[in-house]
Order: sequence, then C-alpha cells, then structure tokens
Amino acid sequence: MPPRPLGWPTVRIAMVCLGNICRSPMAEAVARAMVEQAGLEGEVTVESFGTAAYHTSEGADPRAEAALRQRGWPVGAHRARRIAPEDVEAADLVLCADRSNVAEVLRIAGPGTDRDKVRLLRCFDPSSTPEDDEVPDPWYGQAREFDAALRLIERSCAGLLEHLGATLPR
Repeated sequence: MPPRPLGWPTVRIAMVCLGNICRSPMAEAVARAMVEQAGLEGEVTVESFGTAAYHTSEGADPRAEAALRQRGWPVGAHRARRIAPEDVEAADLVLCADRSNVAEVLRIAGPGTDRDKVRLLRCFDPSSTPEDDEVPDPWYGQAREFDAALRLIERSCAGLLEHLGATLPR
C-alpha cells in the first residue's frame, strides 16, 4: 500500500472470513484496538465481513467473544454482514482469513478488481510460511481453537499496524 499524502481519506481495511461471526470479528476488534493504541483512529478504519450470508445480522460467536475478553480485547455490538462488490471497491486492503475467502472475495468483486489489495491476513504475520499462512476456522472447535486463531490474528494485526505505521504519512 503506497503512502498517502496528508489530507487524503482514511485507509479502509476490511477483515473477511466465511460467516463474519468468528475470525473476521476477532480481527476487526484486535485491529481497531491496535489502531486506537497507535493513535491512528483518524487515519485508519477497520470493518469486517463474511463471504456468505449464513449469519447476516447475528452477533459474533460467543466463543469468539470469550477469547477476545480473556485476552483483554474489546467486545462490541458486532452484527454479521456479507461483503458486496462496493465494499471491496471502497477498501484499500481486504484481508482474508483463508484462501477460499480470497477466491470468494475476488469472485464477488468481479472483473476489474484490484487483486493486489485482496490478501491473506497472515501476510502481515512474520511467523507465517507459504505452507502455514491461513487462520484456521475455529467454528467446529472449542475454546482452544478460538484461542489459537486469536493468537494468529494478534500477530497478523501487529504486523499490519507496523506496516501502516511505516507507510502512513506523518
């Protein structure tokens, strides 16, 4: 993402998973809190979406909220929503939990979409490798799977914030 001259609109980041009730709401909560802690709330906005409409208008999964609370992250009034072509167009970065999310976002967005802005969230995690670069879906798991997903999200969001700090004009 190239640096923006002063006076430009905020950087818009969309976090995406399948249903927008587990991974992407956790990523949104962590990234928003980190943006605030870094004093970038006027320069960066974070929202989340799902690629499917299974859970539209539902809150985050209680296990995701419990994992966030346990690690000290804020839990808000999340409502699941499905990503639309205009959401992809409006975002500067679309960060997906896994490869199937990337493929579905690109399908939804349609031809002419800037494919470079649709990435895996873990591209910002310094510990990720080409063989281990997704955030596994904890939906069928228990608390430990949600905790494991959240740890990956935290590392990824920390890397994202480092990237933003280095690229945003100051």
